[in-house]
Amino acid sequence: MADEPLHERMEQYERLATEANEQARERDRVATDVSDRLAAAISTAAEETGVTIEPGTRSGDGHRFNVTARLDSAALVAAATRTLPDGFVVSHVNDDGSLDVEWTGTRETPSKREHGAILKAIVAEETVLDEDGFVESVPTRARVTDRAVELGLDRSDADDRLARLATLDVVDLADGSVYPDENFSRY
Repeated sequence: MADEPLHERMEQYERLATEANEQARERDRVATDVSDRLAAAISTAAEETGVTIEPGTRSGDGHRFNVTARLDSAALVAAATRTLPDGFVVSHVNDDGSLDVEWTGTRETPSKREHGAILKAIVAEETVLDEDGFVESVPTRARVTDRAVELGLDRSDADDRLARLATLDVVDLADGSVYPDENFSRY
């Protein structure tokens, strides 16, 4: 290579740079398409689950009323597991309500990943934090399992996956309750 003239090396560099740029543009087009299609699948799941409207407070003079619209994130995750394309799973429900959707690297999504996502969503939804971000209350293990059954999981599968999430330090099972653990946002 040291004997090769620099102008030939620069021509090679320009050709490789052009190919790399074309590949990057194609990669970005594919990623945009995947993102759009995932958003459409989640939108379908959101339409299926709907929102719950809860009456809130009213002002002292009775002129202003507060009404809260809540999306049942656990039900949304359960619906999303049915509507997402094969190989994709909701991996986490973020504090702001957004969902992280992960490619599992396989043609079909393992049911244990889907079940874990639903269980995590239940725990996240039912964990109450105080204004400082400290855990104020958490759901019981029975509540998490019962809710999972309501959302279509088999009770024994829900129990097994909850135990596995505890092994992975995603949740902590203590005194009959389910606490988010150190890896809660990672899996």
